[in-house]
Amino acid sequence: MRSNQPKHRQVRKEQRRLARAKASRAGLPSILIICEGRETEKNYIDGLRDYLRVNAAAVRIDAGDSVTDPLGLVRKAQQRYKGDRDFDRVYIVCDGDSERLIDARALAARPLRNAAGVDTQVQIIASTPCFEFWLLLHFEYCARPFRNAAEVQQAIQNHLPEYQKNDRDIFSKTAAGLDRACQWSLQLKRELQTTGAIVPDTDMSVLVDQFRQMQKT
Repeated sequence: MRSNQPKHRQVRKEQRRLARAKASRAGLPSILIICEGRETEKNYIDGLRDYLRVNAAAVRIDAGDSVTDPLGLVRKAQQRYKGDRDFDRVYIVCDGDSERLIDARALAARPLRNAAGVDTQVQIIASTPCFEFWLLLHFEYCARPFRNAAEVQQAIQNHLPEYQKNDRDIFSKTAAGLDRACQWSLQLKRELQTTGAIVPDTDMSVLVDQFRQMQKT
């Protein structure tokens, strides 16, 4: 019996394309986000999108699956874009403790041209040493130079004792501190510029700002 799976995938792809086109006509940019983690980052961003009432048709969030380093994620995002150029902006969300981050930023700077003939590029949203540092900022201001992800996860458990990386409700458990996290991440960047330190850090406020610009009115 012949499988209809390829045909179904094509139908779903066309449905997503039409939904994005409709959102675009409404003045919303269409964005693609590739996450390093399979669950934590994606679950958080899904919750953030819903909380800010962003049209789901305008945002595609994919997991990196077996690809976990920034350079590989940029390559994956660029490859995904070549197969579907209806996106206006492309992001990858990753940990910033990789030695390949510099190379990833260089590759991400290469321009991509969307279906409308407008150039864009992959924007890297990195959190150093890991995504959990962004979660920690929802509860406390911290400039401690964490040595690794395990230390950050231990710190977040002071606020969320039952924290698990696959928690589907991770955004709702941190939502009350969203504005604080944005403010404190920007404050931290100013402090890092003063001290010359590079850890800890996070770019997640950039993605939050992007979603705020896409909020339904």
